[in-house]
Amino acid sequence: MKKSLLALAVIGFAGAASAQSSVTLFGIVDAAYGHVSAGGRSASGITNSGLNSSRLGFRGVEDLGGGMKAAFHLEGQLDNDTGTGRSGTAASGGGLNFQRRSTVSLLGGFGEVRIGRDYSPNFWNTTIYDPFGTNGVGQSLTPAMLANIGTGTNSSAVRTSNSISYFTPAMGGIGLQVMKGFGENAGGVKTGNYMGFRAGYAAGPLSVDYSYAKTEGATDAADTKYSNIGASFDLGMVKPQFIWAQEKTSAGAKIGAWQLGLTAPMGQGEFRAAYSRYDVKNSANDWNKFALGYGYNLSKRTQLYTTYARVSNKGAQVVAVSNNGLSAGAAAAGGNSTGYEFGVRHSF
Repeated sequence: MKKSLLALAVIGFAGAASAQSSVTLFGIVDAAYGHVSAGGRSASGITNSGLNSSRLGFRGVEDLGGGMKAAFHLEGQLDNDTGTGRSGTAASGGGLNFQRRSTVSLLGGFGEVRIGRDYSPNFWNTTIYDPFGTNGVGQSLTPAMLANIGTGTNSSAVRTSNSISYFTPAMGGIGLQVMKGFGENAGGVKTGNYMGFRAGYAAGPLSVDYSYAKTEGATDAADTKYSNIGASFDLGMVKPQFIWAQEKTSAGAKIGAWQLGLTAPMGQGEFRAAYSRYDVKNSANDWNKFALGYGYNLSKRTQLYTTYARVSNKGAQVVAVSNNGLSAGAAAAGGNSTGYEFGVRHSF
């Protein structure tokens, strides 16, 4: 009897402990047939992440009592068209890593303190206020604009490693994120150090966010600064969106961009459209981009989608439409580039 009571007590304790914590497996598998053309060349084939980035992840939370919780988030990118992780290739057999996000957090009434590799504050506006979510042929090019003109350091344009972030608690729609990233160099070298913040307001149909950040280079002239603002207003029948963004180096290289976009419910799906313009400082080598898309929901987790995009270059600019694993190369100087895709996205 004593042994039975002891066993029941152990089972009861284990049940109580598990009830205070949870671990979730989640992911997205997104695949499409796509075609891109640029510079008189074209490429067709199967690609991935045309609507949402394919991923596999684990997240969990534990109730520590007193209103405090501990949480973790491990998330890796998938190239499901080849069966590899983002850092690997079909030839090398590269596997899954957790470079999309790898963090541990403490949460409470004070907000959240998060440590690890995470999205940079300056990236959020470019993806949240982009109708195409910085994915597929229709995506905004703002997360790493300087990279498109071959200059600047963009290591923190999307994610920052070795970082610590603080998120404020809910404050009547006002929110703030501050992030510090460490280059972890010996001898006080500042290369790769990052500092950024994002502040905004979201309540009812209105959402507005501003972000500013800086990544330090090997010299002061190699520093890169990012600033952007995004806004949207949900009218029910249509949701207009706007992004203004700028990247510049201390050496004087600068590129600015703005994008007007919208999403609108249509039948059992959603219509998407965006027009963006990119201006290179002291140069005629600018470009425009136009994109249209539609997604049809087969269920809450599965969507069929299609997107068309066109880039129009000015001067000697050679930017081209591309998607993950599918590129026709650079456009002809001052020429055009187009692309389209038909895909399916399933989340779990």
